Amino acid sequence: MPRPDLARLQWPRQTARLVLRPLRLDDVDAILAFRSLPEVVVHLSHDVLTRGEVEARIRERMARGLPGATEPLLGIAVEEARSGRVVGDVMLRLQPSHSIARTPTDEWEGTIGYALHPDVHGRGFAAEAAGELLVIGFRDLGLRRIDADAYADNIASNRVLRRIGMRHEATILAKSVGKDGTWLDDNTWALLREEWPG
Repeated sequence: MPRPDLARLQWPRQTARLVLRPLRLDDVDAILAFRSLPEVVVHLSHDVLTRGEVEARIRERMARGLPGATEPLLGIAVEEARSGRVVGDVMLRLQPSHSIARTPTDEWEGTIGYALHPDVHGRGFAAEAAGELLVIGFRDLGLRRIDADAYADNIASNRVLRRIGMRHEATILAKSVGKDGTWLDDNTWALLREEWPG
């Protein structure tokens, strides 16, 4: 499998209730509205973000989404189709599959992540958007494997990953120090191309 061709992807993507499209600079305020909230970032790898940090993050994701990017990553805005409002953002990070063979593999894999505004939590939007990331990764880009991590105490995120058909592979005990200073267990979820029912 050659390097995934990001130029082949068709945008926007429509699901039952959502529109997914690449992030743009005019999304800064919408993304800031939830990535600046402590309750949203409690399980994320960053702290609350400022407007400047959100803009820099979007610029970086836009650059990494260009065909031929060294470390490809799709940064995607999630719009509610009915209202047109940006209610979240998701990502699919791509990397070559690991190999210990003399000849490296030409297969690729991905990691998904998502964050949504709390006023749409509980409506199934995260699973709908994350499920579309599997379509993009497996069907459109031909990835061999897609994984995701969710801290064990993040019940909602673990539920999303189970709902979209990912397989719980492992729980790594006390992997990370949380924002409150306690050690967090980390669940790894994954799906192989041949396991994906889509």
